[in-house]
Amino acid sequence: MDELRLKRYTEKINYIIESIPFISTRFTKEIERRGIYYSIQTSIESLVDLIAMLVKDYGLVVKDDKENIRLLVEHKNLSSEIGERLIKANGLRNILVHRYNGIDDSIILDSIKEITDITEIWLNKIEELINELRSIE
Repeated sequence: MDELRLKRYTEKINYIIESIPFISTRFTKEIERRGIYYSIQTSIESLVDLIAMLVKDYGLVVKDDKENIRLLVEHKNLSSEIGERLIKANGLRNILVHRYNGIDDSIILDSIKEITDITEIWLNKIEELINELRSIE
């Protein structure tokens, strides 16, 4: 893996790690709510971007978010449960981005612990896979 590619992985990982503390279940102002939702949205987007990068780096064909998650889970024999949890989190991201039928704050706020948990699990897996790719070359 070349240094530029590794730098891109590192920047995305660092962005997620830096964004997690801003994901809270408490807000008193609309600007805080928007900040929390933006942090959720961009953290999940970065995580899904990392998965697409890994799919490509493993020589697989990059597809849509859901399929990339499933491809990586299958190719690397990862737990299908963590794959499905990330697919659900990505669905929540889609709700935030596209504002389907408005946004029910309680659904988002009730999902925050799951989002931060699955993000942490996937970050650990992604770092393992990046190290594996680096050792192959």
